[in-house]
Amino acid sequence: MADTLSQEEIDQLLNSIGDEEQTDGESVQPIIEEKKVREYNFRRPTKFSREQSRTLQLIHENFARELSTYLSGRCRTYVEVRYASLDQITFSEFQQSLTSPTYISIFSTDVLSGNSILQIGLDVGYVIIDTLLGGPGTAIDELRAPTEIETSILRKESNVMLRSLSKSWSIIADFDISLEKVETNPQFVQIAPPNEMIVLITLSITIKDTQGFINLCFPSSTLEPISDKLSTRMWQQVFKKSEMSHKNLENLLMLSKLKLSAVLGKSKLYLNDILNLSIGDVIRLDSFYEDPIDLNVQNTPIFKVKVGTNKGFYAVKIEEENEALLEKIIIEKNIKEATNNKNNKKTDGGVENVG
Repeated sequence: MADTLSQEEIDQLLNSIGDEEQTDGESVQPIIEEKKVREYNFRRPTKFSREQSRTLQLIHENFARELSTYLSGRCRTYVEVRYASLDQITFSEFQQSLTSPTYISIFSTDVLSGNSILQIGLDVGYVIIDTLLGGPGTAIDELRAPTEIETSILRKESNVMLRSLSKSWSIIADFDISLEKVETNPQFVQIAPPNEMIVLITLSITIKDTQGFINLCFPSSTLEPISDKLSTRMWQQVFKKSEMSHKNLENLLMLSKLKLSAVLGKSKLYLNDILNLSIGDVIRLDSFYEDPIDLNVQNTPIFKVKVGTNKGFYAVKIEEENEALLEKIIIEKNIKEATNNKNNKKTDGGVENVG
């Protein structure tokens, strides 16, 4: 008669069977992929990518350099203008950040729709005005609304600044900027809805001991038509010369004026001999009257000519070309062509054997 198993032995047997199943085949656990969640602020959505922001930064870094050069010349002192920051905020936030009074230029372009803002702090605005009027360029203690004359001066200067801005933007879009109107109270400026996102570019400006800021405000709806062009690859664009442009360049070169001079001869004298020269003295040249002389083009001897007269004027007749100079030009041209061919082979991945 078979022995009966106790309950403890049955439990041990079941546990051993479970362990064997786990060692023989691994149990497949369902893999749950975690979804990457990115925060998105519906009140302040990001309209422009990091690459587009970088392009805008490059444009306005160039604008800051142009502005620094212009204001240094106008104010007759060193003016430092630097790119400070780029932010994407709502128009109402920008409007509330401005103090009153201030100087605001509202401008538009012939390509982009809508208006934009160039804002200059009056702390540096009054220093610019004082310098332009012949003063020492000292800052005022308390800000006040500018007078009509002061507003007219700032309007003229901002017009020039906007032309420099148009020049800086020409790599992306070629447009003309026109100044629409000027305001001193930011609450009266409404170029976009309060909740519309804008691109705010801030430049720091230092004139003598006064430091301030210049702000550029572009609504997102204004820059949207050219958003595809706001890429750093546009800065490395290579323009192919067409046959028409080559012909136009050739025509411009053909209209260039060159200086021609006929050299009768040369001589070397000591300084003491030159000081002792008097009327009637004869200086011997290194050429004979029957020999042809050099005809220089931009101080470079090109032709050998004979001296004579034509219709009562002194004239020269071309006898021959300067073969030595032509040989030099041909050699330099061949060297240049050989260098270009060698560079092209390296670019194509070819290997050049020298033996």
